[in-house]
Amino acid sequence: MRLLKRNTKRFVYKARAGEEEVLNEGMHTGIYEPVYTDGTAYYGNISAPSGFVTPELFGIDTNYTHVLLVDKPKADIREDGLIECEGVTYEIRAVRPSLNVLSVALKEVTVNHAQPVTEETNETPVVPETPGEDEENEEEPGEGG
Repeated sequence: MRLLKRNTKRFVYKARAGEEEVLNEGMHTGIYEPVYTDGTAYYGNISAPSGFVTPELFGIDTNYTHVLLVDKPKADIREDGLIECEGVTYEIRAVRPSLNVLSVALKEVTVNHAQPVTEETNETPVVPETPGEDEENEEEPGEGG
C-alpha cells in the first residue's frame, strides 16, 4: 500500500559529513562531535510517539520513539543521519527498505542550534543530544528533618 500524499509531511534528511574536534578556549580537547550536511527534502509519514510500533520490524533492542514511512524505498537515507520535521529533530536508529516504502526508526533528540555544513560556512557542527542524558537530578528544597 502506498502512502497518501495528503497524509505526508515534508522533512529534511541531514547526512553525516564527518567529525570536528571540540575546542575549549582555543585548546584541543581530543573530543569529536559529528558534523551534518544541509540536507535533502523528502515527504513521508511520521507516526505518533510510540516505542511499540512494529517492534519485530526493527528488533527488540532498537530504542526508537517514532516510525517514518517514505514512499521512495531507494531514498538515500542512512542510519548515521538526522531527520528534521516541523521543528523537531530525530536521530535515525534503523532503516528497513521494503517493496513500496522505506521504514525508518527515529528517536527524538535535542540539537545545538549551530549552522550545518555549507560551502559558505566553516563546518560548524550540529550535535544531537538525547533529552535527559545530561540533566542532573536536582533535589527540591524541602523541609529539614
